[in-house]
Amino acid sequence: QVLATRPDIFPPQWIAEFSRLQDQVPPVPFEELLPELEKILGKSPFEAFLNLQREAAAGASIAQVHLAELQDGTPVVLKVRRPDIRPRIDADLRLLQHLGRLMESEIPEARRFHPEKIISQFSKSLNRELDLAMEGRNTDRFARNFKDNADIVFARVHWEYTSESLLVMEQIKGIPGNHIEQLRTEGYDLKLLAVRGADTILKMVLMDGFFHADPHPGNVFYLPENRIAIIDCGMVGRISVERRDQIADLLAALVAKDIDALRDILLVWAGDACIDEHKLGADVDELIFNYENVP
Repeated sequence: QVLATRPDIFPPQWIAEFSRLQDQVPPVPFEELLPELEKILGKSPFEAFLNLQREAAAGASIAQVHLAELQDGTPVVLKVRRPDIRPRIDADLRLLQHLGRLMESEIPEARRFHPEKIISQFSKSLNRELDLAMEGRNTDRFARNFKDNADIVFARVHWEYTSESLLVMEQIKGIPGNHIEQLRTEGYDLKLLAVRGADTILKMVLMDGFFHADPHPGNVFYLPENRIAIIDCGMVGRISVERRDQIADLLAALVAKDIDALRDILLVWAGDACIDEHKLGADVDELIFNYENVP
């Protein structure tokens, strides 16, 4: 999913294949989900919901989505965790942890990147993502943070049906994030969408300190009136007030072309690594020179 957003690294045919992992992972047959759904709901899901579709509307690595309606006809999506996904992920994480230890012991150049710590953080994040109730709470928190901005939309969570392995949310219908030609055809303002998207990320990072950590195109929809809907809030990040201030200072230094201020912030972030400060300053100066007049 992450690599699909990096056309600067991979050729188009690789990007197209990686993109399928965003929402086109082969689904689990609905019959395999039924026992867990009945256990969660205390009855058949066909009794709890109207027009429940057996065919998955989307499928990702941890869960898949099925469309349905509440008893009053409200369209909803059921995000159902894949059966037996936890032991598979636990096995993968053990392999990653072993790989991290090997890297630190066998590749001295890798030690400054702390692969074991990175994998440990990834493990915590992935285990949080397995809890669909946590995703519901994250979604509610984002909705509260953007309650005064009608242009940014998060789905309403139906808590009466939601649990660790089932998330029931308002159904959002829009144009997927990577259907750019469709946006043009239907008259959307692409520049306005870009500004609103950038403002949303900046607010999350610099003002709220709580951000969506998986913003690939499969998790973004564009709605009429150039509104933006963001889904799949299972993976989030938090930023301390100190680090938010540093990021703001970094951006201000970039705009002001203040080489010394930029270098000082980067040195703080580098920790105890051995850095050639003069060379770092020269590299920062070159970076700004290359991009300062780019529109």
